[in-house]
Amino acid sequence: MGAPVFTSVSALLDDLGITEPDELDLNVIAQHCCATVLYKPLEGCAARISGAGDRAIITVDSGSKIERQRFSVGHELGHWMFDRGKMSLLACAESVFIREWSNQNPETRANRYASDLLMPVSMFKPRAQPLKRIDFDAVKSMARIFKTSISATAIRLVEHGPLPAILVCSRPGGIEWTAPKKKDFKLWVQQPGPYSYAYDILNGNKEEGSGDVPASAWFDHPLAASHTVHEHSIKGFQDFVLSLLWWRDETMLIELDEYEERQDARRSDWRD
Repeated sequence: MGAPVFTSVSALLDDLGITEPDELDLNVIAQHCCATVLYKPLEGCAARISGAGDRAIITVDSGSKIERQRFSVGHELGHWMFDRGKMSLLACAESVFIREWSNQNPETRANRYASDLLMPVSMFKPRAQPLKRIDFDAVKSMARIFKTSISATAIRLVEHGPLPAILVCSRPGGIEWTAPKKKDFKLWVQQPGPYSYAYDILNGNKEEGSGDVPASAWFDHPLAASHTVHEHSIKGFQDFVLSLLWWRDETMLIELDEYEERQDARRSDWRD
């Protein structure tokens, strides 16, 4: 009998009877999937997986933080579930865990698998519901529960949290990605402007900043000039900056829906 393949994380957790965050032991889960996890110093990568037949060895950098180690194991398990037979040795650099969230490739798929495994929606949403704001303080409170990295937890929070928010990963060359993805969000995010905290961080003037800023500092939209958005930005890995944008007042989003309806009506009239 070959090693089990669980491309569905929920099926894997059901098979193990896992229902609570403190039961998410990645070493035990990996063994259930016929993968052994080793921890030792690595150079040039955060983790790697070597597969042969129905067995795999996942090696994780012992010098990285526990949250990063856990995500690395989940990421490599994603490769083991989806890319088995397509690789004999695969090494994943640290930057993969920051950059590969919006592209359609095996690394993005492995990141998503890790996120689903470490922060199952069925466990995450009920614990996020009481939150009254979306900032990195809220992210850290959730990260402590699930023992996950700030970046992965922030993505989970904007996708499954109780309040309207967006996470932007930027660097001096431009926007790397957003969560939700651009196609799932009606506002077009632009490179953070001079009135944003991210602008100061990108230009080396500070490490962190939070407060209300003009929405036009972030969004290229006619409605942005008359509204504000709460921004909390922090310096991330290398030259990346992570920014949480949260609407304290949802008037802008309501007006945005009305604006889109008017635009759709005009386009319909033009076609007729």
